[in-house]
Amino acid sequence: MKLFSLSKYERIKEKKKIQLLIQDGSSVFSSRNSLKAIYIIQDSNEPGVKIAVGISRKAGKAVWRNKLKRLIRNAYRLNKIPLLETAKQKNKLVLILFTSLSYNELNNKKLFYREIEAEVKSLLDKIEKRISGKPKVNQQ
Repeated sequence: MKLFSLSKYERIKEKKKIQLLIQDGSSVFSSRNSLKAIYIIQDSNEPGVKIAVGISRKAGKAVWRNKLKRLIRNAYRLNKIPLLETAKQKNKLVLILFTSLSYNELNNKKLFYREIEAEVKSLLDKIEKRISGKPKVNQQ
């Protein structure tokens, strides 16, 4: 398996797992509150990380939504290594569903990779801290 790829084994395709994430998952919000990640951490004999990206139809037209999903997947793919190593070290399976909170076509005609990458990085860092059990630090 290539290091910076996103194989079919790293994607959540089953409807039951997505419903489980929505019902029982914990949420974290990105630094600018524009993206949200719903995640579940499970003990597993096959540790790793699986992701899905879901964007509401209310966010915009199909072309715009697909571009946002593509940018989120690409940002995850290029920044997944620390999270993946932590999950394997702790013998955990992490399921993540990325969703949009404030991104919509009306307010964000153009999407920039740098913005999306910063948001995804902040989400991945927060999830990694929860896996490793590091205490939360209050920032004010």
